[in-house]
Amino acid sequence: MKNPVEIKIQIDPQCHDPVILIRTDRKTQRVEDIVHAIETCTNSSYPLIVGYRDSEMELLSQRDITRAYVEARKVRICVGKEVYESNKSLSFLEQQLNPDRFIRISRFEIANIRKIASFDFSTTGTVYIRFDDGSITWAARRYVRVIHQALSRIEAGKEE
Repeated sequence: MKNPVEIKIQIDPQCHDPVILIRTDRKTQRVEDIVHAIETCTNSSYPLIVGYRDSEMELLSQRDITRAYVEARKVRICVGKEVYESNKSLSFLEQQLNPDRFIRISRFEIANIRKIASFDFSTTGTVYIRFDDGSITWAARRYVRVIHQALSRIEAGKEE
């Protein structure tokens, strides 16, 4: 087998839920495939999200969604550079989305925290967010506490 994945299991009586850590020198498609396989096995309780594009309905994996937002009174869902419409409200989507992955960043937007490349907290009143696909958005200052809490959970190892 070429380039096998080394798997180690460490028993820790203090750790009640399994934590998976992937150590690598860079993010590659292989790493993404491993994450996808693990999530597929463990997160089956979070449903696929229905999105519409060019009069076609598509089922969207929550793992692939970058953000959902309201624009011109329509809910839009971004998956990479593709934009889909939803016939559900943003509040309904928020209830369907995995709370360990998605956070509310403004009254009109929800973001996948695992798709965020960087935050800029230097601007007064808003937070500049850049996603790993290069897209950008702004979070309202009102939601900074929620963002910090999500980042603290990630740092503490409660996610990913």
